[in-house]
Amino acid sequence: MQKVSVIIPVYNRTFSIRDAIESVLIQSIKPSEIIVIDDGSSFNMEKYLKNYLSHIKLITLKENKGVSAARNEGIKAANGEYISFLDSDDLFLPKKLEYQLRFMQENNYLVSHTDEFWFRKGKWINQGKTNKRYGGYILDKILDKCRISPSSLIVHKSVFDEAGMFDEDLRVCEDYELSLRIALKYNVGYLEKKLIIKRAIEENSLSAGIRHIEYIRYNILCNFYEKNKQKLNIPDKEKVEKEILRKKQIISKFI
Repeated sequence: MQKVSVIIPVYNRTFSIRDAIESVLIQSIKPSEIIVIDDGSSFNMEKYLKNYLSHIKLITLKENKGVSAARNEGIKAANGEYISFLDSDDLFLPKKLEYQLRFMQENNYLVSHTDEFWFRKGKWINQGKTNKRYGGYILDKILDKCRISPSSLIVHKSVFDEAGMFDEDLRVCEDYELSLRIALKYNVGYLEKKLIIKRAIEENSLSAGIRHIEYIRYNILCNFYEKNKQKLNIPDKEKVEKEILRKKQIISKFI
């Protein structure tokens, strides 16, 4: 197995960060490093995580810059050939890294994601067909919304050199924006195993309270189209244009 760095951004979250770290520590294959990025928390995260400091690399940002900037700091600091992300309220299942890295190496994928369990407000949630995930050339299948959870994602570090890192101007939908850029350039592996638990225990999660999140996706997709329309083949160009129009019609109801 190749070296993999696990990056965990955290901001003012105490109830779940330890669980997240421990879910990495019990992996059937060990990562080369666990990088925790404290995104300017209002308390002493180093003191809070003192029992884990021998197992993690803690990077503390002086001010809160958002999850995109925190993840990017982790990418730049990572020594692994592969980068795996884990949100601080999510969990890896014990063989997540083993199964996914083997899947990538056997199929020559530089990017992959997995299926997941959802846990909301103390209950297990059925994701439904609207959250279907895909593998292969998936650009046309992810235009409506993000279908790749960061916590399920493993990326070869070279991909960030080619496609770029997270957009630090975005505090929500940053995963949607990055997914579009990656899917434009790469076949994306999809391992149809539930290998993470995606939890939303707090109401003030990153996307909560964004009433018209479709408006943010609309702007992201418009910018993506303007920057990449010369690279898109005709069928994909038409699908992007159609989705832009659909999103515009949706948000017009709220203006």
